[in-house]
Amino acid sequence: MKKPFALLWTIVATMGLLIVGCNKNANGPEDETAPPGVTDERSAIVYQAVNDEFVKNDEQTFADQEVQPTDYGLLGKIDAAITPLRWGRFINSITRTVTVTIEPGDSIAIARVHKVINGVLKIRAINASGDTILVEKPFSDESDRNVIFRRVERGPLFWRNWIPVATSLVKGGTPTGDITITQLLFMTRRDTITINDPLNFYLRYRWLRTMHGNRDLFHRDRDVPELVTRDSVKVRVTLTSASPDTDLVALRFGFTSLYKSRARMFLVSQNGNTKVYERTFFVHPRPGHFHAAVEAMTKATLFDDNPALYSVSWWGVPYRVF
Repeated sequence: MKKPFALLWTIVATMGLLIVGCNKNANGPEDETAPPGVTDERSAIVYQAVNDEFVKNDEQTFADQEVQPTDYGLLGKIDAAITPLRWGRFINSITRTVTVTIEPGDSIAIARVHKVINGVLKIRAINASGDTILVEKPFSDESDRNVIFRRVERGPLFWRNWIPVATSLVKGGTPTGDITITQLLFMTRRDTITINDPLNFYLRYRWLRTMHGNRDLFHRDRDVPELVTRDSVKVRVTLTSASPDTDLVALRFGFTSLYKSRARMFLVSQNGNTKVYERTFFVHPRPGHFHAAVEAMTKATLFDDNPALYSVSWWGVPYRVF
């Protein structure tokens, strides 16, 4: 079996040039001077990867603006140190590292975006004495995603020679955690996308599709989902956990404090430590680039006041509203 990127190169080699003849790149830097800090093609790819709309949005998706209400307290009678009322993830700093690999043939490049995310999980809760307390759990999470670039020129304006054409999912969480997402289904009325390997599953930027009649870089069912207001989307996630308790899974989507949502996902099946959760959401009215992100955490992350008991895992599916 061919490796994924070897297969990409085989496909690309038969395609010819994409989007050639335009005066300016549709998705790349358009200035006649290089962006700050960009000195060659490789640094131009790094610049574009960091500033890709989906790469920027995943940081917003997993950050809360306030300690928000939760319905996790409705799990029934539980044996726990605290009962959470409200909680939120607050990010203090993000360190971004981009590693660029140019594939043989010099037409495809892969930018791996790695982030170290430092912050505090804040939980407003009731303790065993009935008092309302604030628990703070510092965290240092990590995330990765790959962005695929296509060479469109070989001109002297090197910062415009490559454009992003596809992205993987974002995968993140506690580096050595007790909970792991193993599969995610993104189901619309028109299609179902099944992801088992988030960093090797690519969603193509459909708005950069090749000319009619040419073969796409990726299959049609691997385009970034393009949705309209009030579209219904069901998300189903499978995870494994070292905890025998019911894990806590949230679906994040939308934008800003008005439309950004964090909704509890519901357990629909369980076989030992393998558990399946579901939730349906409706697309918000604002156009742009967003994520439907699943954030899974062990029960102790929210129901124990020990700062060391923190373990999360998340995947984010990019989608575009137009």
